Amino acid sequence: MSSELPVLDRSVLMESLGNDKELIKEILELFKDTTPEIVENLDNAANEGNIEEVKRNAHSLKGSAGNIGAKALEESMRNIEAACAKNELEGIRNKVSGAIGEYNLLKSELDSQ
Repeated sequence: MSSELPVLDRSVLMESLGNDKELIKEILELFKDTTPEIVENLDNAANEGNIEEVKRNAHSLKGSAGNIGAKALEESMRNIEAACAKNELEGIRNKVSGAIGEYNLLKSELDSQ
């Protein structure tokens, strides 16, 4: 896991949305609503050895994570994309497993708000 990176850097959303607390709340709710399916698809694709599908889901989640300031998850997705580019299936599976841990930390933080 990317423990040196913050699970959630709220300043990213505050800067991009002009500190609009209601809009920030809506964006975070949208992330919480849409991300579980992407994470599930990512995990399933890794388990099935479908590197293209892993890459597609990692790319999508990287963007979403970056948009809300989920730095550790965003970095995990970058690492998965790099492993996909090298066709390292075992590395991909390990990285996806670690990324799911990052996602669960983020989910816990978002759920506690």
